Amino acid sequence: MKILAYLLLAACFFSAKAQDIFSLGQSVDYTLQHHPSLLVYDNNSRIAREKSTQSLSGYLPQVTASATLIDNIRLQTTVLPAGIFGPEPKAVQLGTKYNTNAGLDFSQTIYDQSKLTGIKANKPYMIMTELQKKQNQELLIYNTSTAYFQVLIYQQQLAILRSNKVKYEEMVKVLTYQYEKGMVLEKDVDRIKVNLNTTNYQIDDAAIKEQLAINTLKNAMGMPLENELVIRDSLHYEMFADGLPKESLSLESLTEVKINEQSIALQEINVKIKQAAYLPTLNAVGKLATQSLSNDFSDAFASWKGFTYVGATLSIPLTNGFKRKSMLKEEKLILDNNRSEFNINKENLKLRFENAKTAVGTAYSSYRSSEDNMVLAKKLLDVTDYQYQRGVVGLTDYLNDDSAYKTAQANYINGLYNLMISQLNYQKSQGTLPDFINKLR
Repeated sequence: MKILAYLLLAACFFSAKAQDIFSLGQSVDYTLQHHPSLLVYDNNSRIAREKSTQSLSGYLPQVTASATLIDNIRLQTTVLPAGIFGPEPKAVQLGTKYNTNAGLDFSQTIYDQSKLTGIKANKPYMIMTELQKKQNQELLIYNTSTAYFQVLIYQQQLAILRSNKVKYEEMVKVLTYQYEKGMVLEKDVDRIKVNLNTTNYQIDDAAIKEQLAINTLKNAMGMPLENELVIRDSLHYEMFADGLPKESLSLESLTEVKINEQSIALQEINVKIKQAAYLPTLNAVGKLATQSLSNDFSDAFASWKGFTYVGATLSIPLTNGFKRKSMLKEEKLILDNNRSEFNINKENLKLRFENAKTAVGTAYSSYRSSEDNMVLAKKLLDVTDYQYQRGVVGLTDYLNDDSAYKTAQANYINGLYNLMISQLNYQKSQGTLPDFINKLR
């Protein structure tokens, strides 16, 4: 028997170890380490660094190696004027059948304003990718917290329902015994059985919803659905009341605003790049090469003669059918739209904050009211239960107060959930959600 007991203990231990048990803080930490979207935004940051390198490379020396072998199957005929090789014009073919050359081409940008302006875009672009990464993390924290709270609510609902079930089961036993002794009517037993059956159905329904909520939480965390997940309620619920709206909104601290600002900065650089297309460009060029000329393929690589040159090219844009002008107007219009959308977005963020502030205040009032009502309904039910046990009141009075208590319990659960979600929305609206979640750990 001792061996069997040890085996059962070991099985329970390994079963517990196979399950992941998470608090809210641990759930958020897991999300910020394992969610697939994190890799996407990390890669975006790396892409930004690579684009920065590409922009800088445009102002670094460019070297190209090349080698060619030409077989002049039929040389081009050239007519020499009269007087060079005789009194009449003479048709001649100049050149060799085989022309082989190899060399290095050099170029160095000396001045190109569009490239210089493009380099300036590196910093705001990299800041933008980091802000988008931060925004994604804030969204992951919000989604994980929302899903976590949903699981907690169903767990609390199940705890209440199971407690009610135990109470009804005891009452069924007592009333069945009393009915057999002729002390109560059969309908009294049936009424309690109806409540018990209804509670059993509610337990089954809540258990299914809890599992669906757990699956949603796994998805929000980036956890495989086949993993077992158990959460523990370690929240400091008083924090939901302590975080009641007091602050005013600081738009500058919001990640969305910072992203909009960088987007406008990037578009301003795009306008400057298009303006730079009107300016001349200056490049240094050079070539270091060697060639071999021969009429026989066997000597195509035998006699090499080197040559070298250096120089500079100046390009001055004159006209291209109004294309540059049209492209510049397009970028300016996009910039105007970005600025207008930014102003609209700021007003929307202010509205979101004001609505969230109002909602969290209303939710807190409703929560406190539902909590007080539940305490009062429990007090009334205890008195009625005491009177019922002593025959002072009938079963109908007891069931009426019991129904009122269950309604108060449901209202309390809904009020608690609404408070938690409204507090999340409020913290998100003012950009303090990560700090708030850290306080709940």
